[in-house]
Amino acid sequence: MQAALQGIRVLDMALVGPGPFCAVILGDLGADIIKIHQPHPERRGGPLLFQFPDTPGFPGLRNCKTLGLDLKADDGRRIFHELAERADVVVESLRPGVVKRLGIDYDAVKEVNPKIVYASLSGFGQDGPYRDMVGHDVNYIAYGGLLGLTGAAGGPPAIPGIPVADFAAGGMATAIAVLAAVAARERTGSGQFIDISMTDAVVALMAEWINPYLSMGTVSRRGETWLSGKYPWYNVYETKDGKYVSIAAVEPWFYENLCKLLGCEGFTGHQYAEGEKREEIFRYFRQTFLTKTRDEWVEILRQDDTCVAPVYSIEELVSDPQLLARGAIRDMPHPALGSVKQVGPLFRMSDSPFEVRNWTTGFGQHTDELLLELGYDAAHIAELRQADVVG
Repeated sequence: MQAALQGIRVLDMALVGPGPFCAVILGDLGADIIKIHQPHPERRGGPLLFQFPDTPGFPGLRNCKTLGLDLKADDGRRIFHELAERADVVVESLRPGVVKRLGIDYDAVKEVNPKIVYASLSGFGQDGPYRDMVGHDVNYIAYGGLLGLTGAAGGPPAIPGIPVADFAAGGMATAIAVLAAVAARERTGSGQFIDISMTDAVVALMAEWINPYLSMGTVSRRGETWLSGKYPWYNVYETKDGKYVSIAAVEPWFYENLCKLLGCEGFTGHQYAEGEKREEIFRYFRQTFLTKTRDEWVEILRQDDTCVAPVYSIEELVSDPQLLARGAIRDMPHPALGSVKQVGPLFRMSDSPFEVRNWTTGFGQHTDELLLELGYDAAHIAELRQADVVG
């Protein structure tokens, strides 16, 4: 059986946050990922855009190759165009306008490869008044409204535990768009340009809360919707051992089961109570959950359908039997370590199995290999290295 994207080659110049996650998704599906970085970035001082972590099992380093290339040099740009001529996809996350100034933008690449799918990923997109503004995840979720809705009622906005704009609205959205463009190319024979704005994508994630305002003027506020903790039956509670349990008894039958198991059947007719009655239910739930440990409550509430889950730490989730059974956490072969534990692929496909084909362990590990494929001989490669065009 073949991987779904076997034979698809991706040039990845998006080396921070969302870019590597997009590359992991495409690489796990079988695409050949070539990460292009500046030659010898360790010599240049300051923070590195793309750092190799202490663990060689870092997921962003699987199923990819690395090439050090100076895109400001004429020879570097020529090599890039030669790579792009043989590629299927380019992904970049430089500031808008940079790739055009370098002569490696979509229009330039399309001249040598009309079938190229070219994705530009940025905070605010390639046009509009914010195009040139700098930012990071917390800025994009702030503009997109997600940060303003996150946190307790009456309290300040709470920064989510993971960078949502980077990964869900950035890397994952880019991967989806790339897959759609590759599929469209099968019908049309032509590639296309993809403009991903992480802020736009956050707004798309917020559609269920924004559309009611646009159509009816209904405003959702922080901590005041049932999905953000307004009601006792969709909430998180501290337990006797200082841990936490999550409850999501949304459907009335789940709520009835929850009340029965908590010994408060009298609350079953008050699922959507407001005011003092709602606070009474909150107080009862909080006090009751403090009488037993988290795992004791999970065991009790699993006796009937109540939608309960322990709030895991990372140390706990990696040994959860469900995640292990499905391969969400799995051992993967590694050339230096024998095997490493990793988060598995984003999804499973019946006829396109996941496979680790290679690991990258350092900057420019595959530079010579990739240049030899393009027809450069060893002497020419040595000259390019001497001139710091490649590394």
